[in-house]
Amino acid sequence: MKIATKIIEDSIIYICIVLVLLGLILIGNISSFRFNNYDFLKQLIWTAVSIIFFFIFFFIDLEKLRKFAFPLIILGLLLLFAVFLPGLGVCINYSIRWLHIGPIRFQPSTFVRLMLIFYLSHFLAKNKSWIEQSKPIQFFKKFEPIIIFPLICFFLIYKEPDLSTAAILFLIYLSILFIARIKVSTIFFIAFLAILVVILVFKFGPEYRTARYSAFSKFISGKQLSKEVEEKYCYQPRESLVALSNGRLYGRGSNQGRAKLFYLPFAKTDYIFAIFGEEFGFLGTTLLIALYLILILGCFTLAQRSNDFFYTLLIAGLTFNFAYNVIINIGVVTSLIPSTGVSLPFISYGGSALLADSISIATILNASRRAKLSNRS
Repeated sequence: MKIATKIIEDSIIYICIVLVLLGLILIGNISSFRFNNYDFLKQLIWTAVSIIFFFIFFFIDLEKLRKFAFPLIILGLLLLFAVFLPGLGVCINYSIRWLHIGPIRFQPSTFVRLMLIFYLSHFLAKNKSWIEQSKPIQFFKKFEPIIIFPLICFFLIYKEPDLSTAAILFLIYLSILFIARIKVSTIFFIAFLAILVVILVFKFGPEYRTARYSAFSKFISGKQLSKEVEEKYCYQPRESLVALSNGRLYGRGSNQGRAKLFYLPFAKTDYIFAIFGEEFGFLGTTLLIALYLILILGCFTLAQRSNDFFYTLLIAGLTFNFAYNVIINIGVVTSLIPSTGVSLPFISYGGSALLADSISIATILNASRRAKLSNRS
């Protein structure tokens, strides 16, 4: 049975509204228990701003916007450079990921992901005829712009340092190349080079990173850790698992949650899924994951139904961005992967992420609508 595109598009909007409301309820609940309603009010303001930008990107002419694909990626690179400038970049938790301009503080890498997806989609659609000749040597000769710009982005984000965002961006990059039907040998070759780089990063990079992954591998395999190492590297994974196990089948309810009482330092951001799991249990988390699955599969269906190559790549790229965020966030909370700072789309506290997610969904729906009009004509 084929579900009508209009039903899929409406379902995506309704699910996003549910997720945003759920996020506001959780953040409001955590803030009230920590006697800090300022965060809730800030998230409320960012929600209003995100709604305005949602409508802007829902109606914007994407074909006209394509003319600015190159200036947009240059703007993105300048924003990534700017975080290293004294007086503009803000250091939080030993990372310089934020820009502070006037009253606004935001994370450029969140928006650069969207700019890069837009640029990649535009470039590959514009040069579609080259794709047949995209074996490794040909790819490195003909596709320089979509090699150089992503490389600069990966490097600058890594230097913040924000290895998880750089990794997500790389996965999105490979996924778009795959959807665009770049030769598989080229994709494998790029992945092989990336693995070599990761090995070098861990071998010659900061010691804390190696120590963190070593401690995590011992933690999940049940090996003995010193109390100091466990508190330093495994405190959050342990408390997150405690919160999820406390939730059992039906959850403890919003007034009985323990983790939000300062047991989890990043309760309203990276570990908000653990808070949800403790209060709404296994059934609640299963329902939440189901909503994300419907949202992601719905977006991929819109990409698959588009007959326009640019819109297909754009919708798929933005959807991969969602999917990798959800997978990594839940993977961290459930200790399937080591702790890293990735937000849960639409739910985690943070204006930059909420705004970027809203722009992404609006662009996906806009692209789907324009692809339908293109199919009819």
